[in-house]
Amino acid sequence: MLLVFLQCAWRPGGAFKSRDYWLTALWKSHTGKRLKEMLPDNIPVWVDNATPEVGDNPDAVFPPDPVHMAKVIDTVQPRVILACGEVAQKGLDLLEVPYIPSPHPAYRALPKTRTAEIKSRVEEAYEETTV
Repeated sequence: MLLVFLQCAWRPGGAFKSRDYWLTALWKSHTGKRLKEMLPDNIPVWVDNATPEVGDNPDAVFPPDPVHMAKVIDTVQPRVILACGEVAQKGLDLLEVPYIPSPHPAYRALPKTRTAEIKSRVEEAYEETTV
């Protein structure tokens, strides 16, 4: 399993409705579309956030929650972790967990050459962890 950490979810009003609702909205969003460019087709993926807090606008940012992140890692048991953005990376650094760093997919200046490079790094790392 590939685990992807983003920084935080947002929703008008700042309330989390459900994981299914969030994932549907994520994959339709700019972030989700760019994230898909980074993900190999043949690898199962779990996407989560570096904090369970939910912002009330797309610019909302919270500090990482290492306890939350550790619980996700323990539950998902990933072979590879992709950390999208500084918030996710800081949280994993606090946990001293290895990861592949990436700009956040919502970063507007992220070129397709970079998303392709990240995809390649994820594929390589995943292959290296094959049992």
